[in-house]
Amino acid sequence: MKTGTRRFLLWFLMLLLLVALSLWITACGTQTAEEEDAGSTGSGAELAPGMVDTSQYKKDPPWTVGRAGSGDVNSWMTMFSNTFRYAIEEKYGDLFENYYETGANFDPAKQISDVEDLLARDIDLLFIDPISAAALTASVEMAMEQGVPVILVSTGVQSDNYVSWVRTDNVRAGYMMTDLAAKRIDGQGKMILLTGAAGSTYAEETEQGTREALANYPDIELVGVYNANWSPVEAKAATEAAIQANPDGIDAVVAGGLMGLGAADAFLDAGLEMPVIAGDDWNGWLQKACENDIPFVGVAGGPGHSLWAVDTAVKVLQGEPVAKQVEYPLEQLDEAACENLYRDDLNDQYWAINELPEDWVARLYGK
Repeated sequence: MKTGTRRFLLWFLMLLLLVALSLWITACGTQTAEEEDAGSTGSGAELAPGMVDTSQYKKDPPWTVGRAGSGDVNSWMTMFSNTFRYAIEEKYGDLFENYYETGANFDPAKQISDVEDLLARDIDLLFIDPISAAALTASVEMAMEQGVPVILVSTGVQSDNYVSWVRTDNVRAGYMMTDLAAKRIDGQGKMILLTGAAGSTYAEETEQGTREALANYPDIELVGVYNANWSPVEAKAATEAAIQANPDGIDAVVAGGLMGLGAADAFLDAGLEMPVIAGDDWNGWLQKACENDIPFVGVAGGPGHSLWAVDTAVKVLQGEPVAKQVEYPLEQLDEAACENLYRDDLNDQYWAINELPEDWVARLYGK
């Protein structure tokens, strides 16, 4: 064999060896699509801070889910529940097979029993809006131990053993309402607080927010805290008692819309000068305030976050990472709400800041 031919063959063999080596290295360093998916969603994947891996809960739809609700004891809770139903029945209707819902009427013992009943129905996921953070902690942990992912909605528990918590910040809401009212009375005078059911997490958190805000206003005296159970009737009675106990006048009431209506009626019936009232976006309150030129401020933060909870549930059951805490924004209100939020074509039970489509609003809240 000639020298030139021998060199050509040697060069050619070396080239083949290099190509084979390159292909081998490439194959060793490349994952299949399935391997990449497993790496990105598996329990060992690195997640952003505050995110939760939910790959263990991934299931093919249609799903069966349950909600241990606090109870539709007022119009806010009713719209909260209606929004759950819209999300599950319509927005994601093709993904859910069954939705079991209970209402505990703000009785923690009943809600604990409801959780047990729902878990017995072989649900794929549990929503719960705990009445009491302390009382419902064990129930949430029990569900998680049974492999049922829990999404807390609105209020929380005394544990981080849940998948996600979709909420409004009640402490922050109480702080903001009180701060806005305090500024309206120039940081001085007398104030009363009307809040929800005694012992409820909501009542405790809003009172905490009120007291934190008043720490910045040493010239404002909190002369009464009343558990009016979100009832205009009970709020009116409580305000009448506060008026009798403070004959020199009350300058501000922190209440929320349902209770703000009762407070306003107490002052109207007594023929007294109207104080600043901290309300919210409830249509019944807005009608009363707007028709009577009541000076008011307010903070609104729901009840639409139940839709966000269902959005989160869909991600969980699809095995996608979700945030440990999802916070629904709070909006500040004042008398401008008479123009941009109040709707005279809808009944008193309507809440202006919501996540329902207009056809649901018209069907459920039209006059």
